[in-house]
Amino acid sequence: MLKKKKDLKKRALPVFLTATLAFSGLALPGTNVSASGQEVDTPSYVNVLSEAPKGLSREDTVYLFLQTQVSGQNASLNTKNVESQITKSKEQFEIIDKIDDKETGTYHFRTVEMIHGVPIYGSEQTVALDKNNQVMAFFGNVTPKRKQSILSSESTLSEDQALEVAKRDIEAEIGEVKEYDGIDAKLIWYPDNGSHTLAYLVIASTSIPAPGYYHYFVDATSGEIMKSYNAFHEMAPTIDSQKNSFTVASSGEEQEISPLAESDSSEPITSRGMDIFGNLLTFNSTLNKETGARYLFDNTRANGIHTFHAQRMPEFSFLLLNALLGFTGFEVTTSSSFFYDPAAVSAHVNAGKVYDYYKRVFNRDSLDNNGMKLISTVHVGEKWNNAGWNGKQMIYGDGDGQLMISTSGGMDVIGHEMTHGVITHTADLIYEGESGALNESLADIMGSFIENKTGDDLWLLGEDIYTPNIPGDGLRDMKDPGSVPLSGYTETGYYPDHYNDRYLGEKDNGGVHINSSINNKAAHLITEGGTHYGVTVNGIGKQKAEKIFYRTLTHYLTASSNFSDMRQAAVQAARDLYPDRNGEPSVEVQAVMAAYDAVGVH
Repeated sequence: MLKKKKDLKKRALPVFLTATLAFSGLALPGTNVSASGQEVDTPSYVNVLSEAPKGLSREDTVYLFLQTQVSGQNASLNTKNVESQITKSKEQFEIIDKIDDKETGTYHFRTVEMIHGVPIYGSEQTVALDKNNQVMAFFGNVTPKRKQSILSSESTLSEDQALEVAKRDIEAEIGEVKEYDGIDAKLIWYPDNGSHTLAYLVIASTSIPAPGYYHYFVDATSGEIMKSYNAFHEMAPTIDSQKNSFTVASSGEEQEISPLAESDSSEPITSRGMDIFGNLLTFNSTLNKETGARYLFDNTRANGIHTFHAQRMPEFSFLLLNALLGFTGFEVTTSSSFFYDPAAVSAHVNAGKVYDYYKRVFNRDSLDNNGMKLISTVHVGEKWNNAGWNGKQMIYGDGDGQLMISTSGGMDVIGHEMTHGVITHTADLIYEGESGALNESLADIMGSFIENKTGDDLWLLGEDIYTPNIPGDGLRDMKDPGSVPLSGYTETGYYPDHYNDRYLGEKDNGGVHINSSINNKAAHLITEGGTHYGVTVNGIGKQKAEKIFYRTLTHYLTASSNFSDMRQAAVQAARDLYPDRNGEPSVEVQAVMAAYDAVGVH
């Protein structure tokens, strides 16, 4: 089906410019200032801290700064009772990550707010220090002057009981799960309308009998399920009336459990195989010297790239468990130097390309920046038209041959799914509402940059595997979101390309795929430029744009960031990399501001 472009109504929107952030004293709520001087409030904080006490460590400077936000000081740091202020702050906040950014000489901290040592869900902050230990940027919110004594962190429900509550509910929905790819629970405070409830956050990853990345919030006192959702990161939303079937297929045959590729009797070798498009590829694999079998395991990158298949679906959960633990599993094997599974070859080679991109461009060592093993599984489901990240690994369907072909063949699809893993290990954007839309958008954006095509194809998602009989279309079009139909969700029947047209319903986890197109359009404008709803943007090119978006994700966004936060964080990231000159924003910063003006995000 050919995509019919909708008529775009041009709006006359004001052009906004961000004021130079040069206030003295503490960071104040970040503001954008329009050409007329009107201030536009944002929920983030971005500013320069002019005078930090001397002699403090970077960590203590961060704690002291956060305490000033709690106490509401807004003129200068209170240099009296510094130690007691830092002690109070450490009771309320915990540093959970830090980056020593040698490129810009800055230091970046990610913190989370606590009550009695238990984290508040979604309450992260990011704090950046310059080379002089001064706070140069802050994103997030804090609870001012909070009274903690009335809250008790003692739970009556055990962690195991919380896990059982979630398991029962999951299996009531999808059927018996013999083995979870991963499942764990942690105690949190769940915020709701200004109050906090002690709860367990249970996160469960499944492949069989259906892919899932389940998030459950279980009341730690009553055992009641307060909220739950499936955050399985698919390429596209599934319209209720057209759900793709996911069934278990089995040949009924037993498959030999073979020694894992990483055993002492193995050695790295080079093999060949065809991808799904018939291209002959050469890639890294592993030979078991005892059996003569070759495996799709590449030990030259990080802790390895391992590719499996799910053709024997009932046994596959056992495969996953063992693969994750590093023992044995059902492998993609061959007795010669040639692998005969095009979907597996495509997934294996493309995973390596994504790893190489993040390593080469950002010096990032795998999804977690610590050499995380990359696991992919192909042939999931029966004619399953999707791909996904379940918090542990990448999963790819074969498609039905009409809507999609094997999803492991799409380089941008692989980049999209693996970027969800990067997001999980950085901002960990909550997968609902605007934060979820940013999660999907950043996966789209980085997936496109990883694919590195030219022209309009750069901005189409999944064009290589989507509707094989229809050239020139894709699952989403980042250049022209409004050209792609999305019947059943939006009033227009198309993806929105402006914040005023965003989806406000509850489907698709509050529009995580649908509204991703708004930020996608901003990325296109930043990269290539153009005029959108009367706002003209001068593009800065892919190499600069990819650095800005990666930095925005890894240095500034928090779990609950919204579109306005995204704008402010992208402006700050651009300013870090391409500083103002003579008090004027650089062309790169101007491009970011204008692009978000064009899509109505302030």
